[in-house]
Amino acid sequence: MSELIKFNIKQHTQAPLRLAYEMDFNASPEALFQTISDHNAVLNWVPLMKSVSMEHQQNNTQACDVGSVRHCSLHAMGGIDETILWWNPPYGYAFKVEAKSKIMMPTVDHVSVMQIDRLAEGGSHLTWQHYYNWRGLLMRHITAIMFPKMMKTALNNIRKVLHEAPEQTCATTGCQKTCPK
Repeated sequence: MSELIKFNIKQHTQAPLRLAYEMDFNASPEALFQTISDHNAVLNWVPLMKSVSMEHQQNNTQACDVGSVRHCSLHAMGGIDETILWWNPPYGYAFKVEAKSKIMMPTVDHVSVMQIDRLAEGGSHLTWQHYYNWRGLLMRHITAIMFPKMMKTALNNIRKVLHEAPEQTCATTGCQKTCPK
């Protein structure tokens, strides 16, 4: 089993934390990591995802690792490339997000981190964070509304893939500071 090594965000971007969600799962860290790191299955849980292909030329293998690139096509939003910056099964991974259409994705210096912690009572705790700076004005306001909704839906879709019941998704940053009681 891999040793837990936390991701050092400051090595990859100076952008502020803009959005973070946390959710507990009954699944083990190994099962949760398998679900969120299966790049073909991302179509099952990320809203608007149309297609995904992987490129592993950086590490000369067919296994995902630092340097691998996930090429994503999104319905009505164009494409994004996600370059793996940190890969630590079963504790998580991080990736740099680069939009192919600068208009549709108004972020720069964008890094996403999916960190998994083992819960003492069993199961897993997933923290999903996005660090980025805004660029331009056209899509910024729409993205600020749409992005949190997409993340909440994605987290509950992960629960469905794992055959777990939906639950309240807690924002730790963004518009909501805590879960409504």
